[in-house]
Amino acid sequence: MKKSALFFAVLLLPFVSSVQAQSLDDILKDHFAAIGQENILKVNSQTLTGKMIQGGIEIPFIQMAKRPDKVRVEGTFQGLTFIQTYDGKEGWSLNPFAGVTEPQPMSEDDLKGMHYQADMDGMLWNWKEKGYTVTFEGKEDMEGTSCYKIKLATIDGDTFTYYIDSDSYIILRSNTKLKRMGTEMESDTYYSNYIMIEGIAVPGKIETKMNGQLMGALVVDKVEVNTDLPDSLFGKPGV
Repeated sequence: MKKSALFFAVLLLPFVSSVQAQSLDDILKDHFAAIGQENILKVNSQTLTGKMIQGGIEIPFIQMAKRPDKVRVEGTFQGLTFIQTYDGKEGWSLNPFAGVTEPQPMSEDDLKGMHYQADMDGMLWNWKEKGYTVTFEGKEDMEGTSCYKIKLATIDGDTFTYYIDSDSYIILRSNTKLKRMGTEMESDTYYSNYIMIEGIAVPGKIETKMNGQLMGALVVDKVEVNTDLPDSLFGKPGV
């Protein structure tokens, strides 16, 4: 930010800041209305079933989430099942595809990622109470669609930049920068084929890219909410 006229910059700063804050509030208000945030807050559990597509291989998957901060993901291929669980404090991973046949505790970096994923309300909801910093970064064209850019930064230095369609107020893309093992890993996630379930907008297709290269995709076939999910599902697999 260039300061060619310090005096006027100081005078204008409070005005500019208030305009940006109001713009951010308006955008988030419309975004929450578009995705059915009021209905999301009433959901105690959610189950997604579908398929993962990676390297031309389709793997049936199921993802379960439950309040507060519980997640379980599993996928089965050729008789082998990988499992990830997180109960809000501890996380476990079982990956026979990598030769790991016993549950292994997750690293601190993996736990942090699962903590983000376990937020059923979405990271933008009540971001101040969660200790995040959120800023409106202006508008940007994304493949012909005008989008609002909303940047969220965590206290650990991770950032999530959301591209929200300026017409529908639905998230079309997110850019994520996570600090892992002292280095920064960047990825882009694209959301499409939204479906409405119980007044909630859920992306039916999620694609992840790194350095412009497609790493994989999730296709959601079924969404269930408020089903009975025992807490034991989110603990150490096999226990």
